[in-house]
Amino acid sequence: MRLADLIGARVVDPAGREVGHVSDVRLVEERVPGEDAATRLRVDGLVVAVRRRSRLLAYDHRPVRAPLLLAFLARRAAARARWAPWHTVAGHLPPAAVGERGTVRLARTAADLPLLGDVHEQWTR
Repeated sequence: MRLADLIGARVVDPAGREVGHVSDVRLVEERVPGEDAATRLRVDGLVVAVRRRSRLLAYDHRPVRAPLLLAFLARRAAARARWAPWHTVAGHLPPAAVGERGTVRLARTAADLPLLGDVHEQWTR
């Protein structure tokens, strides 16, 4: 699977109801066991934007505090976005053709996913 197949993919819950679309993929760098300097990237989870027209413009990576107008707009854009930890992803159907969107199937409903703003604090600790 390629990251490009995930970005923009529609996200559905276990019943097939559309939840939103993948606006970002969070990767975590971790050490490779048994190798001193080697690291690898692993998918930590997906940022799911509820509205198709809303673009989070990378403000979903960490909270924006200043300038105040930008902070307000960033919070508003991400207010309904959800965080889908990778273990909640039940499957992925790649796009049928170039330019089409793939589909990510979740093992949980949207109501069971935390709001993106709630997990920001964990990321910045």
